[in-house]
Amino acid sequence: MTEALLKQLEEFVGTDDFEFESEEIMEKLKEEGAGFEIIEKLFSIMERHPLDDFGMPGAMVRFIEHFYPDFVPLLIDSLKRTPTLHTVWMLNRCINGNNNKEELLSVLKSAANNDTIDPAIKKSAQSFLDYQLNS
Repeated sequence: MTEALLKQLEEFVGTDDFEFESEEIMEKLKEEGAGFEIIEKLFSIMERHPLDDFGMPGAMVRFIEHFYPDFVPLLIDSLKRTPTLHTVWMLNRCINGNNNKEELLSVLKSAANNDTIDPAIKKSAQSFLDYQLNS
């Protein structure tokens, strides 16, 4: 059932109903007992939709952030594979709440310097990097 719910979640990405539907689907996943083990699958959904808005923070991020700081290495892996607008934003949130910022800043800098990603993602990463370096 978990796989079916994740598939259903991805089908709503980019639609006007995503925010509402994602809340319901994430709640069903929790009721099924889904936990840390689905975080990589949630990041994969974001990676396949790098420019989509998943909410601020949205149901998926609230679910993932429940596992802070354990999810951070998975976030870093996701950003190394395919930076997205949302994962760059999540990384910035992690930097704000982290005492050991150097590794996270390095990942953010890599995204800001990545010429293979969409210019909007690169610009977002650079904006967050500028903020972090000047705050």
